Amino acid sequence: MDILTDLNSDSDYSSRKLQFIIGAWVMSDPVERLIKLQKSKTKISVSDGDVKEEDYSKQSIYSLLYSIYRTVGEVESETGEFYEMTFNTWGYAWPTEWGTNTTISASDPQRFGKNAYTGLFEAAPVKRYIEAHDGKVNIVEMGCGTGGGAHHICTNVLPKCTYEAVDMQAAAINTCNRRHVPKCGGRLKATCSDATQLNIPAGSVDFVVVNETHVTERAGRVTAEDERFFSTAFNMLKPGGFLVWGNAIPDNTWQPCFEYLESLGMTNEAELDVTKEAVQARDEDEARVEAFVNSCLDRFHAFKIPRYGKRKRNEARQAMRNFFRDPGTNLYRNMTDGTDTYRVVAFKKPSDAVR
Repeated sequence: MDILTDLNSDSDYSSRKLQFIIGAWVMSDPVERLIKLQKSKTKISVSDGDVKEEDYSKQSIYSLLYSIYRTVGEVESETGEFYEMTFNTWGYAWPTEWGTNTTISASDPQRFGKNAYTGLFEAAPVKRYIEAHDGKVNIVEMGCGTGGGAHHICTNVLPKCTYEAVDMQAAAINTCNRRHVPKCGGRLKATCSDATQLNIPAGSVDFVVVNETHVTERAGRVTAEDERFFSTAFNMLKPGGFLVWGNAIPDNTWQPCFEYLESLGMTNEAELDVTKEAVQARDEDEARVEAFVNSCLDRFHAFKIPRYGKRKRNEARQAMRNFFRDPGTNLYRNMTDGTDTYRVVAFKKPSDAVR
């Protein structure tokens, strides 16, 4: 069993099934170690949690994580607050350029993820557009995860909006439908789909939201998948509508992405580098991440198996910490040395574009 590649995005694994999956992974350790000796290579670095692009599929990783998050349910933060993990985001501390953020509590365990969603609508051109439409805007999010950000926008940022949250992971959409959709009075819809294959009319959306979505990750280039993703966003937008996008990606990938969006006719209306604030968030979030990761791993009996269990638990812990960009991990280091930068941008579709 290879949990990095073998799981299915259409599946929402039960607690019992997860116990079996993790157990099979732990018991595969002797075989894996033999292969490692032959190849001189491990998939998960036990020093910094790094996993190479070719050694995992995002469908498998997210299917596992979202199923675990649901199974774990509410956990206690390091400050004693209870929450369910629905912000699968790194986020950032609130930038001074945007003034004071009064909508998010400083003790909220998931405040940095909420900052990341609130910040998508902070640029002046975006605020002017929202004001001109009296806040009654139609939003589609491509890659919504478990929908925490969608609920936050509908509830705390744009309470007059309508919102369709889209993700290819069944486990994520099931959580969104269970936890968030019923609270939004019919204004939030959760859709399980590849974001590039949506049945949404062209020219019908005011904002396309992309927040830390698993695209544009190849250093220095735009892939065919990225082009389909951006073209889909462009086609959905109304003339004058905005793609609002925040993420930490390879620094040399931003410009090729901007150039592709500009080739579609879009204009870069706002851009803010929040890498410093993203690193600050990871530093301040370290204790919560440690508590949450341990809450997840403690649920699995297989990690108690002598010899193999302890070793595989350490691999899982490091991989999860890297996924959170926790201090000391590979992805955290990429932000601190400038390999990756976190930016928040707003691209506008031309007002005279044909629908």
